[in-house]
Amino acid sequence: MKFQTDYYYTDRETKAKYVWLKYRSILKGRILDVGADEGYLKKYLPAETDYWGIGLGGHPDQVVNLEKEKIPFPEHSFDCVLCLDVLEHLDNIHEIFDELCRVSRNYVIISLPNPWAGFLGMLRAGNYRPDQPMKFYGLPPEPPEDRHKWFFSYKEAKNFVLHRAMKNNMRVVQMDTYKGIEVRSWKRSLWNLAIMALLRNKSNGENLHEAMLWTVLQKNDYG
Repeated sequence: MKFQTDYYYTDRETKAKYVWLKYRSILKGRILDVGADEGYLKKYLPAETDYWGIGLGGHPDQVVNLEKEKIPFPEHSFDCVLCLDVLEHLDNIHEIFDELCRVSRNYVIISLPNPWAGFLGMLRAGNYRPDQPMKFYGLPPEPPEDRHKWFFSYKEAKNFVLHRAMKNNMRVVQMDTYKGIEVRSWKRSLWNLAIMALLRNKSNGENLHEAMLWTVLQKNDYG
């Protein structure tokens, strides 16, 4: 595997370190961080890197509402574009995926969650928070500030990325999963066997336990 690290992340700040340790060989030149939040990644980048973060939450370099605006840069403006745990929050997920590819002249790094695994994790371990059954899902008494707009399986996420990458003249360099700190393997295996037996569909194993899909795309005509 070309990009890898054994580092585990637990929040947005530690995720930035995970991204740097895993993808630092391609985090060079001009970098666009879509949904940058507090721009935690910037502190890990070399001084000569030109980093720019956009989004709504946190304190990005530029405020951009991706559900009302396109990414405000010309084609091929950035060497690497990151969009981590963002697309699932957008109604116009297909359009913004295409925008990521449009403004990149080389790489795009995308991460997508697996809501199926999140739901089963809730059944196994309890609520995400005492007042929240699932992270960014459910029906709270008051309108939430943020929520996921799509509920998809791990396989659906892979098919979505593969299809739209091809439409945008991008090739998949690497597609892998992040599981986080897991329960003991035998407990996980027993849990998966029980769920698959209940569903009577052994092919759903990947959909049940893969927590996060990470993908690196590259322009076919780069260079």
